[in-house]
Amino acid sequence: MGITEGTVDLTKDFDQPVGAVFAAWSTEEAQRAWSDPGDGWELTFERFQFTVGETDVCLFGPLGGQHYVNENRYLEVDVGKRIVYLTSLRSDGRLTFAGTVAVTFEESNHGTRMRLVEQGLYFDGRDDVAGHRSGWEGMLGALSQYLRGRP
Repeated sequence: MGITEGTVDLTKDFDQPVGAVFAAWSTEEAQRAWSDPGDGWELTFERFQFTVGETDVCLFGPLGGQHYVNENRYLEVDVGKRIVYLTSLRSDGRLTFAGTVAVTFEESNHGTRMRLVEQGLYFDGRDDVAGHRSGWEGMLGALSQYLRGRP
């Protein structure tokens, strides 16, 4: 059984104000829209509780295929400033990833600068930092489109 550690550190600028960017993280409807993994995949929330001490449970995966279970437990929600949560992924009943995500929001000259840092452990070669980076880059691109009013 192997363990690999890794970090995804991404910064993205948005034309929208901090309140709008933060709000896109705070509701199930918004997260479902911009977290959609794309064609041939599906995503649903069993539970969405954007509150300190609460846990979201999200299921996603290819249509008709093996699904991942993503659990996020909120440690801090500082409105308009920072979100910190513990996160884990399971596939086929096995833990593939466990880590921490911190997202910060700052006003910039043109709107909002958002930084996302995910640090974690990848288990048994079933997941890796490159896949997480690619996934986050895709979701942040989708978040940008969502904020501009495009699905």
